[in-house]
Amino acid sequence: MHHSSLRSASPLSALASAPRGLLLSLALAAASGAALAQEPPRNLLGLGAISVPDFEGSADLAVRPLLLGRLDLGGHGSLRLSGLSVQYNVMGPKSPWALGPVVSMRPARDDGVDDVVVRKLRKVDSTAEAGFFVEYGFMDTLSAGDRLSVGVEAKGGKGTQVTWSARYQGAKMGAFQYSFDLSSTHANDKYMDTYFSVDADNSLRSGLPLYRAGGGVKSTSLGLTGSYDLSRQWALIGRASVSRLAGDATDSPIVRLRGDNSARSIGIAVAYRF
Repeated sequence: MHHSSLRSASPLSALASAPRGLLLSLALAAASGAALAQEPPRNLLGLGAISVPDFEGSADLAVRPLLLGRLDLGGHGSLRLSGLSVQYNVMGPKSPWALGPVVSMRPARDDGVDDVVVRKLRKVDSTAEAGFFVEYGFMDTLSAGDRLSVGVEAKGGKGTQVTWSARYQGAKMGAFQYSFDLSSTHANDKYMDTYFSVDADNSLRSGLPLYRAGGGVKSTSLGLTGSYDLSRQWALIGRASVSRLAGDATDSPIVRLRGDNSARSIGIAVAYRF
C-alpha cells in the first residue's frame, strides 16, 4: 500500500514537496530577469545639426553635424561623444568619478570662411587636440535623481586650453529631462597667437592692424540641453548655448573689426538608445 501511494502521487504533489530553497531560488531568478528586462538602455547614439560660429570670433554662422553618444564598455569604462570631442572614461558606471583621455577636432580657418577679409589671412589647418579630463558628480543635490558635476579638461593642439566646467542635470520628469552647464576656458600664449594675433604678413594680406594676443581667460559659456523621449529607444535632443570671448581675444582685430565677441548656437538631434 505504501509503495502504491507513492506511485500514484500527482506532479503537483511532487512539486509541493520540493525543497523550499529551490523554489525560492527560481522565484528570485524570475524576478531578476524581469528587472533586467525593464532596465533602461545604457547606450545612446545621436545625429543632428547645430549652428556655430564660422570660426572662433566670427559674426557669421555655419551649420555643422551634431554628434552625441554614450557607449558602455562594461568593465573597460565608457565612451562619451559630444560634437567633435570624444572622452574615454576609465571609471565604472557606479563611480562618482569620471576621468581619462579626451580627443577632439578643431575645424580649419581657411578660404572657406564667409568673411572676405579673414579669408585673406594665412590658413590655419584643422587640428586634432588631445589631453585629459577629470569630473566628479554629486547625486541628489536639490532633488532625488538629479546630478551636479564639476570638472576640468586640459588639451593641446595648436596651443593649450584648460576648461573648468559645472553641469546640473535635473531629475527626469516623465519623458522630459534637462541640464544646464557653465564653463570658462583659459588658453596659453601659443593658442591665442595662432587664432587671434595679426602679424606683419597677415596685416599685409588683409589690411587688418598689427596685433599680438597673449594667454589668459579666453571665453565663458552657458548652455542648456533638453531631451524628450519619443519611445523607450528614440529621443529628441535640443541644445542651445551662448558664449563670450574675453581678454586678448576680444581686442583682436579679427574679432573687434570683422567678428563678434558673443556667439550663440542652437542644434537638434535624434538619438537611439540600446
